[in-house]
Amino acid sequence: MDLAGLAARAEGRAGLPIRERDIERILAALLAAEDIWRIVELAGVPVLAVCAGLECLAEAGWVEMAGSAVRLTPAGEAGCARLRLAPARTLACPRCGGTGLELGLLREIETEFHRLAAGRPDASQEFDQGYVTEETTIARIAALWAKGDLAGKDLLVLGDDDLVSLAAAVTRLPRRVVVLDADPRITSFIAGVAERESLAVEVVPHDLRAPLPPQLERAFDTFACDPTESLAGFLLFAGRGLSALRGPGCAGYLGLTHAEASLAKWRAIQEALLGWGAVITDLRDGFHAYVNWPYVETMRAWERLPVRRVPGGLEPWYRSALLRIELVTEAEVDVGPVEGDIFVDDEAATT
Repeated sequence: MDLAGLAARAEGRAGLPIRERDIERILAALLAAEDIWRIVELAGVPVLAVCAGLECLAEAGWVEMAGSAVRLTPAGEAGCARLRLAPARTLACPRCGGTGLELGLLREIETEFHRLAAGRPDASQEFDQGYVTEETTIARIAALWAKGDLAGKDLLVLGDDDLVSLAAAVTRLPRRVVVLDADPRITSFIAGVAERESLAVEVVPHDLRAPLPPQLERAFDTFACDPTESLAGFLLFAGRGLSALRGPGCAGYLGLTHAEASLAKWRAIQEALLGWGAVITDLRDGFHAYVNWPYVETMRAWERLPVRRVPGGLEPWYRSALLRIELVTEAEVDVGPVEGDIFVDDEAATT
């Protein structure tokens, strides 16, 4: 089979970049799994690219749908053998779950955070929310701590359905914790918990499409956010975060997926960060595991899936990398007011 030609056909249908190597990744995932959500996770390419690739592979006779399963046909298995493709493997460390962090010092904090997060609001499609597991939130706090970006620092959290602000405040390590969020359910929940538990968290209702309040510009040592995955939305979150940092040596933490971001988008993001005076110092792929959200059947990719099955509650399929960025010069960010939808682009799958 001409994989380059198949990739070109899939690219035309999906309307987003799909390369021969992406088709190889999809085939490697099919060698390892028959469940559509596991295939998406293992392939490591945008969901809509996986859907288009599977459709073209099925037309070529390499893939078949059997009930809720997606599997290679004998012709597909033989083709993979000719291509010398091996099954995709995650090979994550069973001790740390692939985060690369030892959480022993934070186990007591983790127990306390589980209690505080009880009764949190459900993820909302209106705000493109999908929060990470509570264990992931604690791992993110550990990452900040390990890099010297938590203890004694002023921390800004931009959008906080992950409740990073509460987890950070429970450690009693930051000097200051401020959270901005446009969802009144989130701001009300965090403010209520902070007041009840005497946690030093300042909650500011704010839509990031508007510039930061002046008193928050150049006022923080660290920012953390899990941006929406559209290119415009991601850069909006990153730009606002960098605008809040005091200067060189200050750091930001962001999540970025492969499920909704092609490598072309990754490149555009990296180029923008460099232009703004920041570099990526750390990248831990697959760091964030997300709780399956309640609106799967209404998300953009649902109708494009070759088989439709709601993922089970205990099988996270959506993961993102943890990116740490650091300013090496004064931030040179020019992101003014933004109007309209910041959640959707050609690669968006979950909105």
